[in-house]
Amino acid sequence: MSTHSCKTRWVNPEDVFNLPLYEHHLVIDIRRNEEYRQGHIVSAVSYPSPSRECTEKERENTLFEFVRSYVDEYARPENPNPVVIYGDDRLETQSHAEWLSTKLCALKNDRKRIFAYDQSSSEGEHGYDSFEFFCETLADATNEIWVLEGGYEAFRSQYGFLSGNVEFTDLHPLPHQINGHLFLGSRVVPLNAGWLSQLGITHVIVSDRQEIEWEEFGGIEVLRCPAKDVDSERMAPCWASCVQFIEGARRSGGRVMVMLHGRSRSASVVMAYLVRRTDTAGLSVDLAWELLASKCWHLIDKSLVYFDQLKVWAEEEEDGLGGIRAIEDQKGTGATTTPTTTV
Repeated sequence: MSTHSCKTRWVNPEDVFNLPLYEHHLVIDIRRNEEYRQGHIVSAVSYPSPSRECTEKERENTLFEFVRSYVDEYARPENPNPVVIYGDDRLETQSHAEWLSTKLCALKNDRKRIFAYDQSSSEGEHGYDSFEFFCETLADATNEIWVLEGGYEAFRSQYGFLSGNVEFTDLHPLPHQINGHLFLGSRVVPLNAGWLSQLGITHVIVSDRQEIEWEEFGGIEVLRCPAKDVDSERMAPCWASCVQFIEGARRSGGRVMVMLHGRSRSASVVMAYLVRRTDTAGLSVDLAWELLASKCWHLIDKSLVYFDQLKVWAEEEEDGLGGIRAIEDQKGTGATTTPTTTV
């Protein structure tokens, strides 16, 4: 039995997008079979809600069969934390989502608590039991069950290119969405106009030292910052240019992806913006870190985001020096903006 509790959390489409989906999470679609066939979230598997007339034991038997079928086809989930459940706005489906999340937590903590569990009858050859195998996976790694608020339609309305009948093999690594106009990229995210346009990204921040195929950026405005990928780099001039660039994109209705070297260096730019953004009150560095961590909780190395420099950056803003220093820092930074594919 697991010593870690399992909890259910209601999440929004952005949370599911930020998993990221291409890392083989277990996503369960509980709508009707015909609705699933018409379109679903990429990588989702179907487990439709049982009939209302089913008894509790009959409902558990459908879960038992779903689990065994899933394991037979896919083995165990590559990333079993969190498990995601989604349906539609029907009360019946929402009720099933709550029931399923409760049962999955029970499977994690003590599978014998459900009627359908009978190890003596479920073991196959050599003592292998696919249901037990699945439960052990939950016990070892699953801490949260996510239920998607608004269901499939809420996700499809924001991320249509990840919905429908998209093949998992067509999926590319994705950036993380920090807010409505800002994305955090990484070295594995494809840099081409076609893929970025599906996310509505119109602006990109990169280092002038990154090797990039510029012909792939047709129609994308690019800010190239002369920032080295070293711990000793003085980042304030780069951050000042980036904040101005992101604010300009936001005011024009654009979206920005930050891809300054790797994900953690890029995270420093995102945090600098969250501290100094002008449309709302800026966050403290600690709150900016908490927000960033909530979007990509297991992927950022805090030692690489220039935390000490960010503290100074925030203090200057509080002292009323932020605007003056930002203007002075931008002089001679060498940061350049490229609206076309030429350099």
